[in-house]
Formats: sequence, structure tokens, C-alpha cells
Amino acid sequence: MSMRPIGVEPRRSMVDEAMSYARELEPRLEPLDHLDPGDPFVYVSVGGGELGDLVLTAAKRSLGGRGGGILTAAIDRYPGFPAQDVADAHAVLDMMNGDALEAAISGFVGDPRRTRHAVFLEVEAVDTMRVFEMSRRGYNVVSTPYGPLIGMDRLASKLLISGLGVPAVDWRYAGSAEELRSAADELGLPIIVKPVMTSSGHGTSVVTDADELDAAYEHALKHARGRGDEVIVERYLPELRERGLELTQLVIRGFDEDGRLRTSVLSVGHMRPGAVYVESWIPSGAPASLEAEGAEHARRIADALGGLGIYAVEQLVVDGKIYTSEFANRPHDTGMVTRWALTEDEGSLHLRSTMGLRIQLPRIVDIGSTCVARVVLAPEDVAPGSPVISWDPSAAYSVLAGMGVRGDVWFFGKPMAYPGRRMGLAAACSPSLRTARDAASRAAAAVEEGIRYGAPRS
Repeated sequence: MSMRPIGVEPRRSMVDEAMSYARELEPRLEPLDHLDPGDPFVYVSVGGGELGDLVLTAAKRSLGGRGGGILTAAIDRYPGFPAQDVADAHAVLDMMNGDALEAAISGFVGDPRRTRHAVFLEVEAVDTMRVFEMSRRGYNVVSTPYGPLIGMDRLASKLLISGLGVPAVDWRYAGSAEELRSAADELGLPIIVKPVMTSSGHGTSVVTDADELDAAYEHALKHARGRGDEVIVERYLPELRERGLELTQLVIRGFDEDGRLRTSVLSVGHMRPGAVYVESWIPSGAPASLEAEGAEHARRIADALGGLGIYAVEQLVVDGKIYTSEFANRPHDTGMVTRWALTEDEGSLHLRSTMGLRIQLPRIVDIGSTCVARVVLAPEDVAPGSPVISWDPSAAYSVLAGMGVRGDVWFFGKPMAYPGRRMGLAAACSPSLRTARDAASRAAAAVEEGIRYGAPRS
């Protein structure tokens, strides 16, 4: 496989290859029992947004960075990206340029067969096929070379989910505007139209009228992370908004204290109105039986692809039924709430598990309370490319203190904004989910109001 497959059957073959590879890989996986500052483990994050920042920060906070035997590097497309200041080395480049991307990764790692290392794909806007090809020359792409390739491709991931017999919302594949219209006829309106590759809900539309189909198709292609004319079409479930629940199952594959490979699952509740992540919370609030059923479905997906690290599986719960929609082979935006809710956050879990270090499943920090993380967004009227001039760290804490709620703010430090860009998170924890959600929402609004933006540079 030397180029990204197009269409259903080539991707089905890729999924079959991935599961075969996982079966061959599993017996060769071994725990990593020592780190050597003289011969450091090199950890490369391809993408340096807030998730990459969370992962690489753990290398310094928990493992001692270079002095503890781990050297970190991050790559992204613009200077000043969030993980840049925590990484030991960084590069700024077009990550869709395979030659430039390979040169940067190989420069950080050196000889892949002599250097202990891991290459972690944090974002979709990457030449994933070039990284996959690098794995054949000895580069350790985590969780496996196929994990990011399939997780970042909605068609491939849906074929895997269906092939495993995991319940999913009805969907269709469309490779043209005409095929989209046929899919809409088969599924019936309303439908959801999504790019095959994207992140954070970009390019997604809910279509309620046939006259909107062409615009939805063009919107999906415009915001696709990658190339091509393909989209995914899903049946829209209006009852989800009325009485449903959304879950993310964080599946961690790693070695336990005894060196045995384990698959563990943590459940997160979340809300995505309009397909864009808004807030998430732990505990999930789902009935224990449904949470367990969803966890089992997620475990099947992660175990089919194998390797080490986190698979984040998104699910919808409606009228007692669970539907799996998609997954990512990395920490997840909805899982960032683990920073406050658990004894170890998803970034640290992904870092240590993909390195092969032994891990313990984290515990909830405040038993009896729910922690909620709410997104801080740039306003819709901000001009694209507007620089961040300043922000007010105290505003959110005044809100939280006034409500008597424990909470925190994580400002990502992105140098520029565009409408709706994710700029940070506000968190709140309370015995009442309603109170925690209200406090997190108010704290996020306070941060949003306190950010000053300048005029875009010409």
C-alpha cells in the first residue's frame, strides 16, 4: 500500500491488513523497564495542539524530561503552537508535505532501528500515508502504523466497526455530489454529511432539505483534512438531542504492574451540539449497564487494531441502545477533562503506555463529584488570523469562587484566532452535575470575555 486507498473495497482490504498486523504484533510487544539519559527515548508528536501539549507535558512532569531519559519533539504548521514551548525540539512545516514531514521526523529520531522512539499522530492534517510508509523502514508509529491511518479515515473506521459487528448508526459513503443525493434518498432526511477526514467537527453539516445537499457537499470538501471528493453520510437521530447521551470510551492498551498487556476503559460523557465539542464530564452519568456495554464495544475495536496507547471511541446512547460512530487512535478532545477528574490524565496515559511503561488505571480524584470541562471559544465575529493580545486569568476564578465550586482554567496559548477556534478550557467540579456544568459554562464565558484580539497582520 503506497498511496491512500480510495473507495470502499481498497479500504476494506486495508482494514483486513490492519487486523492481521495486530495479531502478528501482539506477541512481540514488551514492557519498557528503564530509561537512560545517555540514550534517551525520543517521542515525536506530529501535531502540537492542546492534545500534543498534554502528552508532551507529561514527559517533563512525570518522567523528568531529558534528565529522566526522554527527549520530546513536536511538529506543527504554524509558529507558537501550544506544544512548542514544552518540547525539547520542534519544527514548523506543512505536514501534508510528505518530504518535509519525513525529513523532520527522521532528523529527530535518527536511525529508527537503533533509537528507542515513538511517532504519535495528533492531528488529521498529516500525510498519513508517508508516515505509514516510514513504519516499514523501522519507525515506530503508535499505536500501530494502521491505527492512525484507519482512525483518521471515517470510511475505513466505519468499515472496521461494521465488520466487528459493533452497532452503528446507518451510514453511506458518497464519492460525488450525485452519490450524496442517492445516499440522502436511501437514508431519508435529515442526514449528517461529514468529510472522510477532518477534526473537531469541521466540515460537518446537518441537512434537513434536499436543496441543502450541494452546499453541504462543498462545505465538507472545503474543510476536509486531506484530499479527495469523498464524504460520509449518516442518518440523523433527532431523539439524541431530546433524550439521548453521548459518550467517549477512552480505551487504554498498556502493560500493568506485572508486565501483562491489558485493555482498560474509562467512560466520559460529552455534548457536541452541531458536531463541535462543547463540554465533557466524568463520571459519564450513563447507567452502569449501558456504560459497560459501550465499553465492551470500544474494547473490541481497540483490540482488533492492537498496539499500545489510547483509542477514543465515540458513541451515541438513545432509548437504551448504543451506537458507535467513530474513533481516534489518540487522546481525545472530550477526554481533556481527565486533567481534573482523574489521578492521571489521558495525555500521560498515552505517553507512558505507547512507550511501553507500566501503568495503573487512574482513579476519580473526588469521589461523589462530577468534573466538567467547557470549551473556551474565539467569537464568531473575530477576523481570521487575529493575534491574541492578552487575556484575564482571574475572571474565571472569580466566577468559580463566587459559586463555591472547585475549578480551573487551561489557556492553550494559541497565538492567533479564527471564528470558533478552541482557545482553552474551563473546568468545574461539584457533587451536582448541573451545578458543575453551570459553573464551567460561566467560567468559560468569563475567559472568553477577557480575551483581547488585535487586527490581523497583513
